[in-house]
Amino acid sequence: MRVACPFLSFFLILASSPRLSSQQTAPPVQRDPLAVTILRQSIAAMAGSVPADSSATGTVNIVEGSSTQNGAIQILTRGTAQTAETITSSAGQRAIIYSQDDAKEVTPGQSVNPPLKLIVTDQSPDFPLPLLVSVFNSADEAIRYIGQEVLNGEFVQHIQVWNTFASKPRLRELAPFSAKDIWFETSSSLPLKIAYTRRAGGGAVPSFPMEVAFSDYRNVSGTLYPFQITKSYNGTPWQTITIQNVSFNTGLTDAQFQVG
Repeated sequence: MRVACPFLSFFLILASSPRLSSQQTAPPVQRDPLAVTILRQSIAAMAGSVPADSSATGTVNIVEGSSTQNGAIQILTRGTAQTAETITSSAGQRAIIYSQDDAKEVTPGQSVNPPLKLIVTDQSPDFPLPLLVSVFNSADEAIRYIGQEVLNGEFVQHIQVWNTFASKPRLRELAPFSAKDIWFETSSSLPLKIAYTRRAGGGAVPSFPMEVAFSDYRNVSGTLYPFQITKSYNGTPWQTITIQNVSFNTGLTDAQFQVG
């Protein structure tokens, strides 16, 4: 027992000491009060609540290098966590379908489930309301106020949001890949631009800045929808979308958002 007691005492000390966790405790999620207020005001300005679903159709002009294509676009949303954006042109059909933190990217002759570092920016921003509400309602989303700026001659409020994955420790490495900058017109509170960067990995993996700009908001059944959407890819004008028809609450189901 004279030999065993020291080992027993050492064991008891270890048992009573705080255990080292393999996952460090996440810091509190940053949510600047002013940024939260700006986000809340924008949601209220657009509708206040998200339609059960939305369906928009229109035309799209695509510029890729020396190639210019014209086609048709369909933008679907369901709740705040499902989107499907499909473009049909002479080059074929391409689509990005996002559903509950999973996604599928379709190009002519290919359909892939992208890596998680891309999925975090695959939710379509074309109808901003569901995206903004998903940010506002998620306790994992950080919301930071950047400041007042001038954008295309308009006074705007600039905020930044990102998913901290505070409730999902194994996914916290994805947080930097999910960051989005959003600019709101000061007078109307409507979102004018959303910018983010797409990267399939860290380190030397190339990054591709994306910007989506909104204008010509129209009231459709009590909800404001942007009828003019322009996108740039890697600093170059890429898509010009003109919405022609919008309808809400048409009964879309999971069938329109299959990613498997």
